[in-house]
Amino acid sequence: MVGERRIEAPQGRKPMGLLKLLFDTNVFYACVDIAPGRRHPDSAVATRLLELLNRHGGEAWLTPATRRDIDRTSNTELRSASNLLMRQWLTLDPLTVPRRLLEAARYELPLGDNDDVDSHMLAALDAESVDFLITQDKALRRHAGYAGLGDRTMTITDGIELLERLLGESTPLPTVRPCAAYGLPAEDPLFERLRAGDSGFDVWFRRARQEHRPCFAIDGESGLDAVAILKTENDPRHGIGGTVLKISSFVVADGAEGAKREELLLKSVLDYAAGEEHDRIYIEIYPHHDRLVPLLEQFGFVDGGARTDRGEAVLCKDRRPAAADAQLDPLAYHRRFGPPALLVRNAFVVPIQPRWHDALFPEARPQPELFAPLAPGNAMLKAYLSGSNIQRVEAGALILFYRSEDRRAVTAVGVVDGVLRSNDPVEIRRFVGARTVYSDVQVHALCAGDRGVLAILFRHDRVLSAPWPLDEMVQADVVRDAPQTIQEVTNEAALSWIRQRLEAPR
Repeated sequence: MVGERRIEAPQGRKPMGLLKLLFDTNVFYACVDIAPGRRHPDSAVATRLLELLNRHGGEAWLTPATRRDIDRTSNTELRSASNLLMRQWLTLDPLTVPRRLLEAARYELPLGDNDDVDSHMLAALDAESVDFLITQDKALRRHAGYAGLGDRTMTITDGIELLERLLGESTPLPTVRPCAAYGLPAEDPLFERLRAGDSGFDVWFRRARQEHRPCFAIDGESGLDAVAILKTENDPRHGIGGTVLKISSFVVADGAEGAKREELLLKSVLDYAAGEEHDRIYIEIYPHHDRLVPLLEQFGFVDGGARTDRGEAVLCKDRRPAAADAQLDPLAYHRRFGPPALLVRNAFVVPIQPRWHDALFPEARPQPELFAPLAPGNAMLKAYLSGSNIQRVEAGALILFYRSEDRRAVTAVGVVDGVLRSNDPVEIRRFVGARTVYSDVQVHALCAGDRGVLAILFRHDRVLSAPWPLDEMVQADVVRDAPQTIQEVTNEAALSWIRQRLEAPR
C-alpha cells in the first residue's frame, strides 16, 4: 500500500506502457506552429508538452476527423502545410461514434461540423484507444465532462503538469488567497475580458469594492490567474430563500486552466460558505459556459429553471438537507450538500505515511507554507493507491485517513467516488487521470505485487480540526490497534461514534 510500503524504481524496466495523447486540431496547429501570418499563440506551451511526452517515451495521436477539419479551412496555404505535417503524425483508424456517447455528452442532433469532429475525439477516448485528450476547446471539455471523460480531457497546461508528475518532477502549486474586492487591481488583464462582454462591469466592480465583498484570488506571473467575488444576500431572489451566498464572479484567465485552478477556487468558496453557515449558494451563468458548468454540477449545483433578464441560468447548491434526504445514498448526499456533508453507512480506516499524507492533504500540514505540494492534493477530487487486498470498499463509503508514524491519528475524511483493482499500470493511470499525485515509477512498483493495486477515487470532505488519536479510536472500538492496512469498521457502536462526530451540522 502506498503510505505503508516503500517504493523503489524497478531495475532495468520502463516505468509503464506507452502513454498515448490525442491532440485536437488547434493543439496540432500549436505543436507544428501553424497560424496564418504569425506564430501560433500556444506554440511555446505545446512545444513544452511534446518535449515532456518525448522524454516519457509516449506517442502523439490524431483522429481521421482532424484531417476533415483541416480540409474545411479556406486558407489554401494553411491547409496544404497542415496536410503535409499530418503525415508525420500517428493517426487512429476511423471509429463509429456510439449514440449513447452523444447523448451522455449532451450533443444536440444533428451534429454540426465542429461537433462531429469533436465527437470522434471523445469516441477515441471512450474506446480507450488513447489515454488522454489534449484540447484548448472549452466546449469540447464541457461535453467531455458530461460524458464522464472530464478527468481524461485536458488543456495543454494540464497535460504539461500531468506529465511532470508522471515523470516525478515537482509541479508548482497555485495558492488561493482570501481578500476583499478593493484589494483586486481594477486594471488587471483578467477583468478586461469581463469588461468586453459587459458594459456595466465597472459600475458593478466599483460597488463590489465599496462594499468590501469577500473574494478569493489566485495570482499568476503577470497578474491574476483566477478570482471569485462573493456576496451574502438575505433577500430571496430566483425563489432561493434563507441566508444565501451569491458567487457574483468566477473567472479563470485564458491559459491558466491548469493545476485544477477552477476546483481550487471552488473549494475555497465552499469552505467559506460552510464557515459562514450559508443555507445555499448560487451563481448566474450562461449554460454554454466552458467547463465550469459540469464542474459545478459535480458538486451539487442544480439548474432549477430560473433565468435572468440576460438569459443566464441560475445554478443553486443547497447546504441544508431535509429529513427525507437521509434516504439518499451517501455519495449522492455528499455531492448534493457537501463538502462538508456526510451520511455514514460504512467506514474504512486507511493508514497513510506522512509523505503521502502531505501530498494528499497539504492543508493539514503544521506549516503548509514551507512545502510545495502537488496540485491534485490540494483539490477536492483525489486518488489514493493501496496494495490492500480488501474487497468491500465501494462508492459512497466513508474513508478515514490515519496518519501513521508521527501523528498516529485520523486527520482527514473522504467519500469514495469509485474503485478499481488492477495490476495493469496503464489502466491505473487512466483511471486516476488528473487526480494523480503518483509518478509512473511509483505506480509501476505497486502493480508489481501479486495482489495488484486498489485505486480509490475519493472526494475530500474535510480535514479534522481536532484529529482522532489512536487511543481514542481503540477505546471507541473503531480499531483494535494501529492499522497496518485498510480496515473496515464493522462494530455498529463504533459507526455510531463516528456519526456523532461527523454528521452533525457544522
